[in-house]
Amino acid sequence: MDPVTVQFFKYPRSLHWGMETLWLGEDRWGVWLAAPKGARRWLGEAERSVTSEKRVLCVPHAGWWVLSHNGPGPSLSHFIDIATSARWGTGRVEMIDLDLDVVVHQDGTVAIDDEDEFLSHQVQLGYPKELIEKARREADQVFAAVSRRDEPFFDVAGEWLTRF
Repeated sequence: MDPVTVQFFKYPRSLHWGMETLWLGEDRWGVWLAAPKGARRWLGEAERSVTSEKRVLCVPHAGWWVLSHNGPGPSLSHFIDIATSARWGTGRVEMIDLDLDVVVHQDGTVAIDDEDEFLSHQVQLGYPKELIEKARREADQVFAAVSRRDEPFFDVAGEWLTRF
């Protein structure tokens, strides 16, 4: 498994958070990456605590989101960042984080988080109208898909987590 650095930026391109992962594979949904327990993470330039459990990430072929699936255990089983389409480089993938997150709690509750941050960053960071509209649409579509238990968010993600 080859290493892949996952790097998110804040609009327009300031350093945000990142994580070291491993390339697991690719399917019709996207590229699957794995972060083992203890994987290195950072926020801006500061090191953060390492991952407390293994997880898989799906960087979709199409769509403005990135799935992080933790499986059972933590308070959130799924964390889906709403972000611009991925840009790939050698051993690296980059996206711009657009604040909104679709989350699934262990009890199955689905929610959209960070609406307040999304609203304040529209002014603070000067999000263009098209970016705001696309992020909002994508968050609503992902929320609906996750609420219906569409793939790749559940069985497919679980299979990749099991393979890892």
